[in-house]
Amino acid sequence: MANKTSQNSEAQPNQVDIQDIENQIIMIWEKNRGLILGGIGFVFAVFIGYQGLKFMEARAEKNLQEGYQSADNTDAKATWAEDEAGTALSGFAYKELGDEAFAAGDYAKAETYYRSAAESTETPVDQAATMALAVTLIAQDKNAEAKEILQPIAEDSTALAQAEAKYRLASLVGEEGDVQTALDLIDSIDEQDFFWKSRGDTLKEKLPEA
Repeated sequence: MANKTSQNSEAQPNQVDIQDIENQIIMIWEKNRGLILGGIGFVFAVFIGYQGLKFMEARAEKNLQEGYQSADNTDAKATWAEDEAGTALSGFAYKELGDEAFAAGDYAKAETYYRSAAESTETPVDQAATMALAVTLIAQDKNAEAKEILQPIAEDSTALAQAEAKYRLASLVGEEGDVQTALDLIDSIDEQDFFWKSRGDTLKEKLPEA
């Protein structure tokens, strides 16, 4: 994860105001939290990625945007993201690449891109990429590593993806036969996180008796 550095009053070429970007994204999350959590898998990541890119298109029209937009295919975008590693927009680029690879069924490549996305930017984008990484690991039957990623998010009351992390952990441990832990995780999902609470309740009905 790149350290944030103090920004000059005017953005230089190939720079964006990272703090402003983070603040805008967090404001977007607070305003649209119900909508985001009410979506389907990856909705948090997709929404944040889309809104963040919209903000940065306006904010960085004369710097990183030009380089990002010129990367008009997967290979060019990957090269650009690597060259700009440590900037916020590179994280979005890696996230997009991961989504493309996941949709194509190339989970190994998606895993690589999501790892880079999580390391290239700050909250909440890194959490979106981290959750996407966990889902990708599960798709490859790398459940142990997925659980290691999900556990700290599930235990963090400030994590924006806590409810989803609890649900996915419950699903994993339930499949492993730890029904009581799965039930505890489902019951701990906040009622306000109605989408994941609903999915948890559906999962609970499919679990055997503890």
